[in-house]
Amino acid sequence: MKLRIPFLGTVLLALAGCGSDSDMALGELPAAGRGPGMATVLRIPAQGGIPQLYRLPGLDSSSWKSEDKLPPVERAVGADAELGLVFLLDRKRNVLALDLETRRIRSQLEQVRYATVGPDGVLYTVDTGSTVTQLVRRAPVRFRSKLQGKPAELHGTMAGTLVARLEGKSPALETLGSDQPPESVPIPDGPLVTSLWGDLVAVAADSAVVLYETQGKHERRSLPVAGRARAVLFSPSGHRLYVARDRESLLVLDRFSGDELQEIELPGPASGLRGDAYGQWILVRPVAGDSAWVVDVGAGRYTGTVQVEWDEELPAVVPPGGLLTRRGDDIVALDLAAEGFPERGRVEKGAKDTWLPLAWHPSQDQEAIALTDTAALAADSLGPAASVYLQVSSSQNPAWAEELSQKLRTAGLPASVLKPRRSDEAYRVVLGPYATREQAEETGRRIGMPSFVVTGQDAPSR
Repeated sequence: MKLRIPFLGTVLLALAGCGSDSDMALGELPAAGRGPGMATVLRIPAQGGIPQLYRLPGLDSSSWKSEDKLPPVERAVGADAELGLVFLLDRKRNVLALDLETRRIRSQLEQVRYATVGPDGVLYTVDTGSTVTQLVRRAPVRFRSKLQGKPAELHGTMAGTLVARLEGKSPALETLGSDQPPESVPIPDGPLVTSLWGDLVAVAADSAVVLYETQGKHERRSLPVAGRARAVLFSPSGHRLYVARDRESLLVLDRFSGDELQEIELPGPASGLRGDAYGQWILVRPVAGDSAWVVDVGAGRYTGTVQVEWDEELPAVVPPGGLLTRRGDDIVALDLAAEGFPERGRVEKGAKDTWLPLAWHPSQDQEAIALTDTAALAADSLGPAASVYLQVSSSQNPAWAEELSQKLRTAGLPASVLKPRRSDEAYRVVLGPYATREQAEETGRRIGMPSFVVTGQDAPSR
């Protein structure tokens, strides 16, 4: 069965094999692109109740309100941004679907032991009998084959397959699809991570990073690492690998050649890594202490330390350039782009609940968003003639930005390049211009890829 693959995702996936110059990093956004409405975060009450929505970056309360109450929730599984669905696992092992548009909650699947959401928003569940079910556009599809062991981790892929790390004395990586029998390969011990699309798996295996393909021949490669590899992270395009080690630096490797591209100095040895979908920021977890080291990928340097509380969901990098974390009993939002990481918002007594960042906001917030953006534009002296664009990527390489823009135009999208105003800014690939923010955001939902609404002061080059 074929799954939906948004066009833009297909283009970027194809470009991922073209060479390391196509690795993307998000450039600095103008002030107008950093207002509320760029993204939201859903607060899910742990003991049950009404879920609440907050706008980023300031954690302002949204006018959105659920029509139904949630039962006590075990965890948030993930979201399908295109369909506006949030999947939750309750304490009775049922998967619930919160429809953000209708604001209603319904039971989706029962007797679920494990669940995950793939990069395209497709839900995968494993029930108490090890049967795998895939939810494609609200329709359940049961896999012909069962999972062959107890999974320590589950990951969905853009190809519609499920990737599981199986527990046991001999850990294994198993891949299966709705009509594809299970295929297993042994893997070493060590933290595991998948690429953005799920087509690659990397394991930090002490003296090496071991790579596996989840499709095709399931080939394995080993990239030697000097110093003990404690964690690994893919760049969004999959070209680069970031490796945390027992040394005081973050190692950057070329995934294709295995060559060392850079070492970014850190205050000490690291044990974990978290990034964002745009590849702009990396949060590095120290071996000891409740803090995170912030790495600006575009600048290639460590920019500071921030107090956080690490768990499965937080801290998280949230657009535009923010950090969401627990602090004591509260939830706070910080600005990673500003010196000292100042606080931009706080929700008191929110730490006990689950917080899920979303690339979605309700239509009833549009008026408030428009007013806020108008004020931001006036403050920046951009004037009323500034145009609205949808930014889909940015790069320091102007040739690659033009190449991507041309490919998008060939496919019928109004793509162009916004040139940087300063030498340290990136070339931004955008769609537009659009007459209104609503039109741009509708395009963003339709293409199904991470994107920002930005205001361009300069005319795009073509």
